[in-house]
Amino acid sequence: MSERPTIYESAARRRRRRVRGAVIGALVAVLAIAAVAGGIALLLHDGDEDAAAGTASHLPSPSAPPAPPALRLSRLRDVEVHRGEKATIRYRVLGPSGAQAAVMLLVTDAAGRQVKTRRLTDAAAAGQWLEAVVPVDLEPGRYTYGLRLGSSAGAGVTPSPGASSASPAPGASASAELVVLKPLPPGFPGMKAVAAAKEWIAGRDGDVAFAVVDTNGEDAGGYRAHEPFQLASLSKAIMLVASLREDPTPDAATEATLTKMITESDNGAAYTIYGQVGSKGMRRVAKAAGMRDYEQGEGWVDTRASAWDEAQLFVQLEALVPAAGRSLARRLLSSITPIQRWGIPAAAGPEGWTSYFKSGWLGMDNKLMVQAAWLEKGKKQWALAVMSDENPTRSDGWDTQKGVTALLLGQEPTPAYLAVVLE
Repeated sequence: MSERPTIYESAARRRRRRVRGAVIGALVAVLAIAAVAGGIALLLHDGDEDAAAGTASHLPSPSAPPAPPALRLSRLRDVEVHRGEKATIRYRVLGPSGAQAAVMLLVTDAAGRQVKTRRLTDAAAAGQWLEAVVPVDLEPGRYTYGLRLGSSAGAGVTPSPGASSASPAPGASASAELVVLKPLPPGFPGMKAVAAAKEWIAGRDGDVAFAVVDTNGEDAGGYRAHEPFQLASLSKAIMLVASLREDPTPDAATEATLTKMITESDNGAAYTIYGQVGSKGMRRVAKAAGMRDYEQGEGWVDTRASAWDEAQLFVQLEALVPAAGRSLARRLLSSITPIQRWGIPAAAGPEGWTSYFKSGWLGMDNKLMVQAAWLEKGKKQWALAVMSDENPTRSDGWDTQKGVTALLLGQEPTPAYLAVVLE
């Protein structure tokens, strides 16, 4: 018979049993975790084999954030331009904020031959709309122009400090059609005429300015063209357009009010029309015409704009009016009462040009005299605005408008010429 274990031996056995139990429990837990992980892996494999493979071999380390998406280009618009002019290409690089890429322009002809390449920038910032102005010297015809990013253009991508890096997608590019038209004939008035008018008006007393849009629809320059002037009754042309945009076929009463406002420059009629279109209607016209220096006043009298603004408005004035209202606009702007046909029409009428115009003036001495017109002869059309303030006399204001117009038309503003005030 064996001896009974001592109390110390029994305690040791109990400790050994507890250790064995803990080990067995740990093994069971490990096996359970492995089974769950195997099930998850099986689900990934069955549902998305590529995702499971990526999880196994390409997970980033905790300290490295996922790589940002590749840079790419937004869709491009078709471009139409006359040979010898400059084409404006608008584009945007898409990708993470702060990334930058080089951009290359490539042009191919209808046969797919590359006919032009040009690096537009080495650092186009992602997310921003950008413009590139490119001279076009190609033969008239249809081409394809495309933009390429980064290494495709021979340069890399650089992130701004603190931004994640990003690379262009392989061959990241976008393309659109480029149509090159025949060169435009020289615009009228020409550069020499505009230069002569600038030199002459610069010697006038008072605050003076003018701007020209030529027969090609191009900004032909001017003198202090972006200086704002109070418009006074010249605002009535804006209100005419605003009214006809709201209702191109007005009733008899409204048409009569518009007629008085334009042909006679009647202020009471102007307040009636302003009550209908308001400052919001005037602002909408200014925005549609692209008037950059426009300043809406508390009413129509104190509204301000530059000669550049007014030339842009008048060259587009017919297009700004719905088709149903254009004949009325033409009739009113060409039927100004004879006593107000000074300045531009006084110079243009004898040369065979029809003037569609409006004038503005303030005070008994007419220190402020502003005028704008679109002028037509046959198929030719161009626009002019001449602004003057602080005129020493009324005659000075009349002479400034007529003298600038005369020089643009190739006439000399001699004292005898300027002495004939009205058309």
